[in-house]
Amino acid sequence: MKPSSTVTVIIPCFNDGAYIMEALQSIWNQTVVPHNIIIIDDGSNESTKKVLKKIQQDRVTIIHQENQGVSVARNEAIRLADTPYILNLDADDYYEPTFIEKAIQILDTDVTIGVVSSSCRTFSEKKTISIVRPLGGGVTDFLFINNGRASAMFRKECWEKVGGFDENMKAGYEDWEFWLAITKNNWRMHIIPEILSHYRIKNTSRDRTAIVHHDYELRMYIFNKHKEMYQTHFEFYASALLRQNSILRNSLRNAKESKEFQLGNLLLAPLRFFKKIVSR
Repeated sequence: MKPSSTVTVIIPCFNDGAYIMEALQSIWNQTVVPHNIIIIDDGSNESTKKVLKKIQQDRVTIIHQENQGVSVARNEAIRLADTPYILNLDADDYYEPTFIEKAIQILDTDVTIGVVSSSCRTFSEKKTISIVRPLGGGVTDFLFINNGRASAMFRKECWEKVGGFDENMKAGYEDWEFWLAITKNNWRMHIIPEILSHYRIKNTSRDRTAIVHHDYELRMYIFNKHKEMYQTHFEFYASALLRQNSILRNSLRNAKESKEFQLGNLLLAPLRFFKKIVSR
C-alpha cells in the first residue's frame, strides 16, 4: 500500500466531466498519495454532475456550489483542508506520478520555500504544443510576468497569510497574483526542472480570454493591489518594461522588413488604389 502524505489535493471542476477522471487517476498514480482529495463542483452542467456522482472513493470529498469562479472554489476547498500542504490541480490537467513525493521533500527541507511547481507540457488532446519552463524565484521574478504555474503545491500557511486567492479576479490571472502575494511575504517558489505536469489547451479557455480581452485591466489590478512592491523595485520593473518594449519594437520592425510583409503590400497595392478611386 502506498504511503499517504500531509497533502490535500484540491480540484475545482467546471464542465470538465470529460477530463476529471484522468486528473483524479494521476493523483492515485502518485508514488506518495495525498491525505485526501477535495473536488469542488463550481456549478457544472448535468453531464459533468453525472460523472462526479460515479466517484465513490475513500479520501475523496465532492462539494457542490453555484458557479462563483475558480478562486472561490479553491478557497472553499482549502478552508476544509486539515493538512499543512495544498496541491492545486485543475480538472482538465494532470501530474506525473512523482510530483507529490518530490514537492513534499522540497517543502520539508527548506522553510523559505512556500511553493513548488515544475516544468510543464502544454498539449491539445494528445499532441504536445510546447514545454514551459518557468523560473519561479522571489518577488521580483513575479512583478513583470507570472514565473510560476497554476499546477503547484504550497503551504497552507502561505494561503492563510495572504488571505487566499483573490475572489475579485474572476477574469483570470488569480494564480499570478497569488504567487506575487506569497513571494512578497518572503517565501520563494521552487521549480523542479522536470516535466511533471501537463496543461490542456482547449479551443475556448479562460486563460486565453484573459490574455486577449482582459490583459491590461488585470495587470493594472495587480499593480494597484501591490503598488508598494512596484515602487520598492521601481528600477527593476522599469528596466523590464523597457526591455520588453525594445523586443516588441524589434519584432515589429523585422516583420515589416520581411519578404512576406513586402509581398503582401505589393499584392494589396492595386486594391488600395482602386479603393481610393472609388471613394473620390
